[in-house]
Order: sequence, then C-alpha cells, then structure tokens
Amino acid sequence: MIKTYISLIVFFSLISNQLLAQSFNGSFDLVVSLEYQNGNKRSDTLSYYFGKEKTALLIHSKRNQPDLRLVFNVKDSTITGLFEQHNKKGGYILPMNLKYWPGMHFALRDYGTGPRTKLKYSGRIKEIQGFTTQEVIAENEEYTANLWVSNTIELTMSSLLAYQSVGSGKDTKDLELFDQFGIEGLPLLSQLKSKTDRADVVIRIINISEGYVDEKIFNTDGYSITKIDE
Repeated sequence: MIKTYISLIVFFSLISNQLLAQSFNGSFDLVVSLEYQNGNKRSDTLSYYFGKEKTALLIHSKRNQPDLRLVFNVKDSTITGLFEQHNKKGGYILPMNLKYWPGMHFALRDYGTGPRTKLKYSGRIKEIQGFTTQEVIAENEEYTANLWVSNTIELTMSSLLAYQSVGSGKDTKDLELFDQFGIEGLPLLSQLKSKTDRADVVIRIINISEGYVDEKIFNTDGYSITKIDE
C-alpha cells in the first residue's frame, strides 16, 4: 500500500512537471469533418489554448446548446468546465485524475515517447498554415490515412484528442486508434478512409497562433461553480 501511494505521488509529480514545462505556447482551431456511408456529413470545431501553466479547450456546440470551455490547471490538479445558458454562467470542477480524465496519460506523456512505427513517406511536401509538412501514408485496424505532418509543433494528434476525453467513463477509442498510426509530429491535415462502415474523417488544424494566449480564456470569474469530489 505504501509503495503504491509513493508511486502515485511520483506519477502526479511527473505530470505536474510536464504541464508546467509546456513546450507549445499558443492556440489553434481543430476542425473535424465526418462523411458517413449514407452520404450525411457533419463538421465540428474545437479551439485549443496552450498557456505557460494552463490549457483550455473550447468546444463549439450546435443546436442552441451552450459552448463548453474546459480549463486544465495543474497547480491545483483540477479541470474546470464552464458554460453560459439563458444569461447564467455555470460550471463544475473535477479532480484531475484518471477517473474523470481517462485520456490523461495520452495528453501528458512526453513528446516523442508514444508508440512508433516505420513511417512510409510519400515524398510529397505541402505548405500548410505557413508550416512545411510531409505526407505520411499510415494505417491501423480501422483506417487508412494520408497525414500531412509537421515536426515543428511538439504536440501529437493523440494528445489533442485526449483533451476531449473528460468525464467519468469517457470513451478513448478514437484517440487510441490514432495512436496506432505510430507517428511523431503533428498532422496539420489528416485524411482518414474507413475500412469498415464508420465515417470517413478529415481533420484540419487552422488559425495557428504561436507565442501568445489571451489569459482571459482561463478566467472563471462570475461563474457559479460546483465542486465534484473524487
């Protein structure tokens, strides 16, 4: 029991150091477009903000639902969810742990330490958002993919998708599937073709801004917030 307790302390200490030493400082939008086998289409946009000590994810909702802003704060090991509806500001605070953030270890592992495979480069190069990217042809058990990868931004798609996995019992299958591609670097354009009956997926990273994040995105003033215990 004592050894387990000490191991947990070391684990969360490492996590704190990783977040405090955030390698990317800036923001961007991630646009996910789905095309289903029946021809139906759907597109969703998420905005990411990486500060020096905090990270925020803004989930842009549809159908008159409020946007959800998630603020990840390593100093007090919390995840704060914020929303506005009917002119009222509400929210909740979750403890930052694997129960409420199942994808946490994907988001917080050191850059370059995830699963790796021998990459198949096509030799094609594309300029995207001012970054030079190389096309990688990859596949996993459910998709074949064309990934236009930049090695300039020290983030991975698995880490980005992991920030969406907040909530007890949240499914992490999608980010695990992306992890199977085994690439290092951030794909600024991902084109995934389904091998089964799932939707084809296009993921684009746009509006990249480096070196500055408006601290207002992390502000919780004026919100009525409920704390949820472990």
